[in-house]
Amino acid sequence: MNQILIGISLPFAIMTVFYILKQCRASLQMLVIGPICMCLSALWAVAPDLPRLFGNHRLYSQLSVDPRCNIFFWHYNIDMMETDSQCYTVGFVIIISALLFAAWRELRIAEEP
Repeated sequence: MNQILIGISLPFAIMTVFYILKQCRASLQMLVIGPICMCLSALWAVAPDLPRLFGNHRLYSQLSVDPRCNIFFWHYNIDMMETDSQCYTVGFVIIISALLFAAWRELRIAEEP
C-alpha cells in the first residue's frame, strides 16, 4: 500500500497547489485529469509487482532483487525496508477523501441558484 500512496502523492500535491492558487476552485479538467494522473502514477509505482498479478512469478522474483527498479518511485528501496502499517491506508483514505470533497464542493457550488 505504501507504494501506491507514494505513487498518488506527487500528482495529488501538484493538484493541491493548483487548487489553492485558483482560490480553492477545481475545474472539470482538474477533476478528470487529476485522478487519471494519480492512477497512472500509482500504476508506475507498482509496475515491478504486476508480473506477480499475471502469474509470472519468475519475472517478479527477478525484479524484486533488481536495484534498477528504483525508477518506479524507489520501489526496490521500499521493498527492502517495508513494514506493515495502517498509516498507509489512512493516508490513502485522506487523499481520496480530499479529492472527493473538492469534487462535491464544485458540484454544490455549480448547483446553487
